[in-house]
Amino acid sequence: MLLTESERAKQLRTRILDIVIATINGRAGGGTKYINWRDRDNLPTAIKSENYRKNFTQAVGKYVDGIPTYKYEQITGLIYKAVFRENVKEYRVVLRLQNEENVRHTLYAEVLLCISSFENGVAHQIEKRYSENGNKQLTIDEVKEIIDELAAAPMMEPFINDARSKMASRDVAFRDAWHGNLAEYLRAVTPDEFDKFIGDASIDFDNILEANREVLKRLKQADDDV
Repeated sequence: MLLTESERAKQLRTRILDIVIATINGRAGGGTKYINWRDRDNLPTAIKSENYRKNFTQAVGKYVDGIPTYKYEQITGLIYKAVFRENVKEYRVVLRLQNEENVRHTLYAEVLLCISSFENGVAHQIEKRYSENGNKQLTIDEVKEIIDELAAAPMMEPFINDARSKMASRDVAFRDAWHGNLAEYLRAVTPDEFDKFIGDASIDFDNILEANREVLKRLKQADDDV
């Protein structure tokens, strides 16, 4: 973080990062794009977030005017932009994601929780505004107003700031991915965070799946019953 003032310092920083990333790659099994999966809290958070995501997609589907695929994509992009100052396309470029790769699958548990809370709040406000408008569907611009209001709400500030800080700092340390729009939130990654993702506190994703097998079965059964 400190090695940014001169060209020589930048070269030194790049070399240090190369060594660190190579070490992390080895510890993480050959790649860091999905290093968030090694966090014990990641899968349980992802499972819980699906309920909030359904609330969001159902609200958008019922109460927002527009072509389904387009309005989901556009509103999700507005939420991402509000939370970490990047739309989906920009985020994909930073993390070098392929078209078939899901952005949500790369999010740290704390960031995903913030996004889910935001989506749930937006869903609630969309339904409320729909009723206030005499059951008239909202436009994308009206939804953007809701998103902007929620992003500026004092209750969301701590969650958004924490998500920005963790994403900016961890992506630099673990993925060598630079979020320029979040530079002011960059901080040093703590020893506990290193332990969480590559140390003794981390866990192989196969083991995480095994530990949550029964939960996943119940979710699958619930989907099949719908």
